[in-house]
Amino acid sequence: MLDILRKTYLAGLGLAMVTREKLEEAVDELVAKGEVAEKDRKQVIDDLVAKARDETDRFKHAVKENVSNVISEMRMPSRQMFQDLAARVEALEKKAGAAAAKPKDDSTPKNR
Repeated sequence: MLDILRKTYLAGLGLAMVTREKLEEAVDELVAKGEVAEKDRKQVIDDLVAKARDETDRFKHAVKENVSNVISEMRMPSRQMFQDLAARVEALEKKAGAAAAKPKDDSTPKNR
């Protein structure tokens, strides 16, 4: 599991390092070598940027899923579970505070 996380992280880092500027430089080299036509330069760059964005999104999703799995395996509460519990505790505190502040009924007969 940790190996998958590490590989996913490294792949994402590699993608994040690729900026539009670097892609343009690479495509310019391909144009200079004649491997890409000048008229196709902009489209090739746009396609590469779109692919990098898609890969970054997939990376983020994979990391999120893996982290969720690790948290689940560790039996840690999710953010939603924690928020739900906090809301329940707050409601109980309010209820207990209201009950403590309520005056006691003195109409009950006392035993003498």
